Amino acid sequence: MSKANQKKIEGKAVVLGATGGLGSAVVFELAKRKRSVIAVTRNTQRAKKLFQDINVEIRQADLMEQKETIEAIQGAEVVYHCANVNYTKWLKEFPIINNNILSAVKEVGSNLVFADNLYMYGKMQGDKISEEHPLNAQGKKGKLRIRLAKQILEAHTKGDINAVIVRFGDFYGPNVVNGFTKPLLENPVKGKSATWLVDLDKKHSMIYIRDAAKGMVTTSENPNSYGQIFHVEGAEAVTGREFITMIFEELNQEPKMKVLSESTIKILSMLVPIVKELKELNYEWKYPFIIDGTKYASTFNTTEYTDHTVAIKETVDWFKHQ
Repeated sequence: MSKANQKKIEGKAVVLGATGGLGSAVVFELAKRKRSVIAVTRNTQRAKKLFQDINVEIRQADLMEQKETIEAIQGAEVVYHCANVNYTKWLKEFPIINNNILSAVKEVGSNLVFADNLYMYGKMQGDKISEEHPLNAQGKKGKLRIRLAKQILEAHTKGDINAVIVRFGDFYGPNVVNGFTKPLLENPVKGKSATWLVDLDKKHSMIYIRDAAKGMVTTSENPNSYGQIFHVEGAEAVTGREFITMIFEELNQEPKMKVLSESTIKILSMLVPIVKELKELNYEWKYPFIIDGTKYASTFNTTEYTDHTVAIKETVDWFKHQ
């Protein structure tokens, strides 16, 4: 099809992993754009509570089951793959989920938008991480992300599916609750020290979850995006010290910050499963880790992202009410 005849992809959307941090933000962004949305989750009660104020269909499915995955995306023009699993189960469950989603998308004939992170790049080489950065992951989770993305792009190249990959730095924002954001943002709300990893003074890319969702949907609506990878940058990279200072300024308190050093992480990893899984990612905080969103910005003619001070205020308000 010629570019002149291509129209924006704005048909019915299915969001997989719809109650997660990114998945829920994508649902809200689609609803904001007046799109027809189906939210797919294992926990329908949580979905009903999250989406009570918007018009969205809720479907229950276990993405570990191929049949349920196929049924969940029926009628979708676009499928947003925001599904995630417990860190300790990544190697076992992610390949199964990915296979099920690819099979389902092929059978239904939907477009696929895959939400990805930056693990596959390993330690940053140069000043920023662009889409052309070497895939230099040394750890098992980074190598897994390489395999998953390769599988998706190969299926696109073969003509089995139509897919685009969108990558982000670390998320934060309302409904983003994980081993990184809880000690960083919830602790200060509870009067405790904010926790950062390894080094407080290295620049690190952080993206507000609503900006990530907007970038994902914007990319998906352009037919020319498919077959490509896009980095969505977010607001300017900051150090842990800068980010935590902004949190406490919002709370009108003196900053209190704690650092989990490499040696501490090594010791804790022998006792706490989630810390063991984080250990291989120390390079993201030991050295600068900055995403390059130039390609996305030039393609979609936008560099508008929520300022960290505004995003932190909205995030802190959300944590206060949980």
